[in-house]
Amino acid sequence: MKRSNYHIVKKITFLFILFLSIWMNESRAQNIYGFSDNMFCSVNIYENTKDTLITFSGEPWINLGFRSAIDRYNGRYFFGGSIPEHSGNFHIIDLVDLSIESHFISPENIEYDFIKNRLVYEKNGVLFSLDLMTMQLSNLGVIENGNSFIYGQTRTYVPQTNEYFYTDYIYDPLGSPYFLLIDADSGEISCQVIMEEVNNVFYSPGGLVTNNYTGEIIGHRNGRFGIVNPCNGTMTKLSDIPDYWAHLNNQMAVYNHNDNTYIVPYVSTDTNDKYKIAIIDVYNNEVLETMSQPWNGKINLHQIYDKPVAPLIYLNDTLFVPQGNNYNWYMDDEWIAETTVNYWVPTSNGTYRAEVEFREYTTPSTETEVMLTSADEIESQANINIYPIPTPGNLFIEMDPASSARIQIVDITGKVVQDNTFENKANIQLNITDFPKGTYSIIINTDNFSDTRLITKY
Repeated sequence: MKRSNYHIVKKITFLFILFLSIWMNESRAQNIYGFSDNMFCSVNIYENTKDTLITFSGEPWINLGFRSAIDRYNGRYFFGGSIPEHSGNFHIIDLVDLSIESHFISPENIEYDFIKNRLVYEKNGVLFSLDLMTMQLSNLGVIENGNSFIYGQTRTYVPQTNEYFYTDYIYDPLGSPYFLLIDADSGEISCQVIMEEVNNVFYSPGGLVTNNYTGEIIGHRNGRFGIVNPCNGTMTKLSDIPDYWAHLNNQMAVYNHNDNTYIVPYVSTDTNDKYKIAIIDVYNNEVLETMSQPWNGKINLHQIYDKPVAPLIYLNDTLFVPQGNNYNWYMDDEWIAETTVNYWVPTSNGTYRAEVEFREYTTPSTETEVMLTSADEIESQANINIYPIPTPGNLFIEMDPASSARIQIVDITGKVVQDNTFENKANIQLNITDFPKGTYSIIINTDNFSDTRLITKY
């Protein structure tokens, strides 16, 4: 989707989001999770309560690479490090039943892509994608001339554009710091811009998070919070946390989508109340509240399980909601379909929304207005039927006869995994039994039309 259309779409839904967020916040607690000493624990900062969830025989090993992310819709906490009594160096902690699934993978700077159910992460200057259904790891390529020496939660994932935002020193360790927007399928850099200087010093923002309703990146630097503008190297709406002194190692900022607040842990200038949390309304440049940290500055790798309203994202002419269990789709308030996949390809102009069933709650999505281009409308008129979707292996395609048809199957990284040409065929069978489970695109090009569809292999 073009950036101009993206900005139009994000403005349409914000008031609707705020209404839903306020309603859901009244009935649903939001908890922040992390590690403290030999415990995995949670904090409800609004009720000022804390809870020890799992006690280990020793302290988990936590690296400075900020190795954690969360599926905030289904309650899965992703952690890269070591945990006593558990083999492997990557773990998925189930926040519902507190079970732990372990693997021998070493991710860093991880972000969760809730559309494709995968992790996107940077490690040693290379971008990777990890499919969480199959645990298949894909190398997306080297960040050219990057050195990865900037410290402090300096990455986030933007679902609206499918980009991984990252800050890095470019060309040499003491070189200039850059903002990088990287396509999370191809690994190609969308923009690479040097950070602005403030008083002859490059200040890299840390504590980066993304507002999943608007796609805006939020961060803070030296106690000043604001919105990051990745393709011009600046931050705007800058205001101060009044008693900020420094960040704490491995303490991560989070964004609560239920009340649209940016939550920043920090070291205070107040020696009698040293470890604090700031709850911030970035859009109104206001620190709403500061409070003492319930674990006295020892809870690391914060992630918030806030069970928010599902964002509906229009990407590459397809509507997506976060991965759940079941989906009902609506156009102009009329029910159109129920699916077991988290996407819908619109063929008509209108206002779309979905109702999504997650593990512990069901929620309406935000609304998105779709205005198809004339080319989109022409392509959608192609008489193509692809079934069954999802499929365990055999895929059938029925379409208008064409003298020649090229059919390509592309995986989530953008790699063409099957490429066939058929002559004078109206009924085609494809075998993808050996493909890993996941989502794929089918690209059909003939003399008369072209079309792209999404399928799921289970």
